Amino acid sequence: MRFLQDKFDDNCYELTILRWFRDNFVSKEDITLYYEVAPTIVENIDSLEDNDKIYDYIYNHIVEACVKAIENGDYDFAYNRYKSSVLALNEQFGEKEKEQENGFVKKLCTLNNKPALA
Repeated sequence: MRFLQDKFDDNCYELTILRWFRDNFVSKEDITLYYEVAPTIVENIDSLEDNDKIYDYIYNHIVEACVKAIENGDYDFAYNRYKSSVLALNEQFGEKEKEQENGFVKKLCTLNNKPALA
């Protein structure tokens, strides 16, 4: 949430909910994977010219969806959305930077039958 730090601080509602969920429901293996791949993902997204669109998409379609699911007690949905999103982000922005036209947002929108961001 560093990209949105002007709107959210480190103890904002969303991060508090997500941390509670992580500590109570996410496997140690998935937590370890996240902390291994997240720095590279963020670095590669940061290097893109229109990274604000990607971060907005991540917030609107992953963070908000997980928080709402957790609030509603739908922990399976939240876990599946979290895990599939980390894997997709790692595939797209992990070890090596990829061409933007093959980007995560476009791929995920296609999977969800939604138009990609312009």
